[in-house]
Amino acid sequence: MAYVREIKNKKSVSYKIEVSNGYDSSGKKIRETTTFVPDPQMTKKQQQKALQKFVYEFEEKVKNGNCIRGEKITLEKFVQEWDEAFAKKQLEKTTYHGYMEVINQLILPSLGQMKIGKIKPYHIEKFYLSLTQDGVRHDGKPGGYSNGSINRFRIILSSILSTAEHWEFIDNNPCRKARLPKQSGQNDKLKCFTADQTRRFLKFVDDYCEQAKVQLPIGVTRPAVGNDYAYVLQMQYQALFQIAIFGGLRRGEMLALEWQNVDFEHCKIDIKQSAYYIKGEIVIKAPKTKDSIRSVSFPQSVIRTLQKYQSEQELYKKSLGNKWHGKNWLFTKSDGSIMNISTPYNKFQKLIQKYNQTVPQKEQLPLLSLHDLRHTNASLLVRSNKIDTKTISKKLGHSDMATTMKYYIHSYEESEQETADVLETMLLKQNETGTISG
Repeated sequence: MAYVREIKNKKSVSYKIEVSNGYDSSGKKIRETTTFVPDPQMTKKQQQKALQKFVYEFEEKVKNGNCIRGEKITLEKFVQEWDEAFAKKQLEKTTYHGYMEVINQLILPSLGQMKIGKIKPYHIEKFYLSLTQDGVRHDGKPGGYSNGSINRFRIILSSILSTAEHWEFIDNNPCRKARLPKQSGQNDKLKCFTADQTRRFLKFVDDYCEQAKVQLPIGVTRPAVGNDYAYVLQMQYQALFQIAIFGGLRRGEMLALEWQNVDFEHCKIDIKQSAYYIKGEIVIKAPKTKDSIRSVSFPQSVIRTLQKYQSEQELYKKSLGNKWHGKNWLFTKSDGSIMNISTPYNKFQKLIQKYNQTVPQKEQLPLLSLHDLRHTNASLLVRSNKIDTKTISKKLGHSDMATTMKYYIHSYEESEQETADVLETMLLKQNETGTISG
């Protein structure tokens, strides 16, 4: 027999339902409780009918041993069970650490103290909205999170609550009904260099590399180790940025490259592994999807850069002798160990800033992220109108064509203004005689 108690407040009414569920080992009566909140859009009669149905279903669950524990366990406590029984065993190591960072930094501080049975779509939508606010980012960067990032966090939270539903802690996963906040879309707009900006950046990197060589001591056939590395260091950045722009490789894919992956004869680089940063150390493992394992073709100019860089690296390696450590990496620290994960990004930012100091403001390059060079590669290929979507998707290692289509949409938006400008020149621009030019 269920005991139902009406709870009224100024704005709404709810019902607390209590059902006896036998006795525990000490002889104390076990009481299972839940709460029913009627739909305010219903009539009084409809609400009573819905309440009776809810009470009946709850009694049946208690009777059949399927009582929902979600009314008693907080999300924080449930995550501990989910972590031990599911996440650690089912998720890839890199995925697991990425999930736990988001859970501990964002999800639990906002929803962790709520009983999972009490979490409604409203609470989740409110959480999503909070992520758009300035100052919320756990990485310390200004502004809120982009649509793409919030959707990624939604997937993580939904995974947890789907498990709660599967284990019958809750009836339904509230994430299914929760809507993502509407944003202007500005944060998610693809950022990349134009063809002209790309040419100027590559030229600057080449010149910067040559300057390192010019600055070596005059009259020295093979420079001292310190100066030698200064040149090798600039050469590896030259090679890295050429690979990023001409190949569209991800940062982890570039850092995990070994010389055996470079096919000089056929001008190709094989992508077989990727570098990840997990708990303070670099881990090398297979890419996340099978589509990321691929062979990428490069122009001969990039291959020549790599051949030159390899020769210089070998000379430097010999000069260090047994002080050279690590595997046969393309991109290294001064002792031969694999380059730090953050180094390419930091160097990219510094090079853009150095370039911008040498040109007028209207010619300055936008301060992009390293990953935006991947966007640049895709966008330039799309703008060429010579490469189909499937080929670009395969080159970039996308697991689905929808991801590649973002670049087509971006390039279409960019070219839309160009078509308008062309028509303006053709139809509206007047010549000196006052007639329309044509």
